[in-house]
Amino acid sequence: MFSGNNNHSPALRPFTRAIVPWFLFAVLGVAVKTQSEEKQNFVKYHSSPNVRVIPKLVYARYTAGKLRLDLYLPRTPGQKRTGVVVVRGGGWLVGDRKRFAHLASALAEHGIVAACIEYRTANIAAFPAAIEDVKAAVRWMRGNAAQYGIDPDLIGVIGGSSGAYMALFVGLTHGIAEFEGDGGNPGISSAVQAVVAMAVPADLLALSETNKQTVGKFLHAMPEEDPVKWQLASPINHIRSGGPPVLLLHGENDDSVPTNQSIDFAQRYRREGNTAELEIIPGAPHDFWNYYPWFNDAMTRSAMFFENSRKEK
Repeated sequence: MFSGNNNHSPALRPFTRAIVPWFLFAVLGVAVKTQSEEKQNFVKYHSSPNVRVIPKLVYARYTAGKLRLDLYLPRTPGQKRTGVVVVRGGGWLVGDRKRFAHLASALAEHGIVAACIEYRTANIAAFPAAIEDVKAAVRWMRGNAAQYGIDPDLIGVIGGSSGAYMALFVGLTHGIAEFEGDGGNPGISSAVQAVVAMAVPADLLALSETNKQTVGKFLHAMPEEDPVKWQLASPINHIRSGGPPVLLLHGENDDSVPTNQSIDFAQRYRREGNTAELEIIPGAPHDFWNYYPWFNDAMTRSAMFFENSRKEK
């Protein structure tokens, strides 16, 4: 299922008493080593002397409360920088802004101003609430661009797993009023100029039955209950010409979202005359952005993509 921290170690099967102890210990030893290696390779956020963080900025206000973001800025002086909204994954059920801090900080190291946002989760509000929140964050960034040295004409969005879904959906639906919401900064465009989607579920009806259960919690309906909503909620059904450049990164060994989700989207997106770059990362798991060695390469590749979008605008 969609997650920001999957366990990729092979599961241990229960042993019967007939199995000799040395074999049991050997298998357990291998498992412990694998889990230890996974823990060692897990990316944890560490503050950087090259990055200034402004925490807890309110970017959207609703009757039920406020939503905040943490802003990561390069310490070197600069103006008209690329701005990027960072959207964490977690099956639409984990909306904190802290877990993707390592992504936002890494982008800031590359000269990008990155906003790591919280959003309304599926148990609080159904689709399209989370989409509205990401669009509100884009409007906030554009509306405050001058204050933070951001180029209002080059704002991107990046996400992983369900966060990638939201990033892609926002990129595809500029100008569709029903997804804008009223979170703040009315009258400011929520259009984005580039999207990076990592392990994106682009076609919800083509997902596994397990993941459909997760999506059902987000949509507050299963496919048989509301097929129209499932169609409306699938990014692949919002492809049209004139869309922003999209970079699709997907782990070869993704055991949650099949690589065909990214491959099929890229093919259809290009057929409409849009730019879609696709990379299937050899040996990488579903949430590769949380692990070395894939994290550094993915962030460098993403930063280059955003900066190349600047050159092409």
